[in-house]
Amino acid sequence: MTMRRGQRILLLGSLGCNLLLLLALLSSHHRSARMQAELAASQHEQSRQMTILSELESAAKSQPASKPSLSDSELVELARLRNEVTRLRNEQRAAAPTNSPAVRRPLVPDPAPVPAAPPATKLTSTVTAQVPLGHALAIGGWASSEPGQRIVGFITPATDPNAPGQVLLQIHLVEFPDRLLDRLGLQELRTGETSSQAAAGLDSARLTAFLKWAEQEAGVDILSAPRVLTTSGRAAQVAVTQAQPDGTQLGPTFNLTPTLDATGTSVRLDVGLELNLPAKP
Repeated sequence: MTMRRGQRILLLGSLGCNLLLLLALLSSHHRSARMQAELAASQHEQSRQMTILSELESAAKSQPASKPSLSDSELVELARLRNEVTRLRNEQRAAAPTNSPAVRRPLVPDPAPVPAAPPATKLTSTVTAQVPLGHALAIGGWASSEPGQRIVGFITPATDPNAPGQVLLQIHLVEFPDRLLDRLGLQELRTGETSSQAAAGLDSARLTAFLKWAEQEAGVDILSAPRVLTTSGRAAQVAVTQAQPDGTQLGPTFNLTPTLDATGTSVRLDVGLELNLPAKP
């Protein structure tokens, strides 16, 4: 008994769903039929108005010149019909699908990427040495970007009796042929690395003679010759650099701390040198 009642409930539910679906279909069909009827009526009205307009225009053209023209009311009606026909034609054009081909714009190629500038070659030297006054400290010894050339830095400390506690540091950064390292007794500076901790001493008289001779010698170039005056024990920085478009600073930067000893005859030099050279092509 309970099973039959459940089956009846399911059957009634199914019939209800089908009835709702049928009502929805009838409503949709009714709306579609109404829209079609309205469209047909609009087309019929347009056809009727165009027929009237055609008849009025034909009558106006066929009327003899001796007969009176159209009445004012007929002229007003003619103008109204013309405007109505123009409006209907514009609506038809707007509703009609456009089949015009899409305009193809020419492809503009992307600009070629600008090649990045090669990175600079960075050479460094870190040295701490005791240098007698009247002598120079030689550092570096790196291979230059020019084949067969070497770069050496010379730092000569000096004092002034009229300025006690002050130390004057004269710097020369020189590029010269590799063979001159042996002639100057600086062969221990020769290195194939970009970082060097080697140092050698050279008396200032010999250095002065070398620099004077270098002015006349081909292949020898004094890259930089700055000087700085600082207090004993105080750090100083000397930079002779040139900024590049990519922000790289080319040239040497010296970080120097000279400290006079108790006798005032020698200087302890703490040197940090960074030299950025243009990269080899």
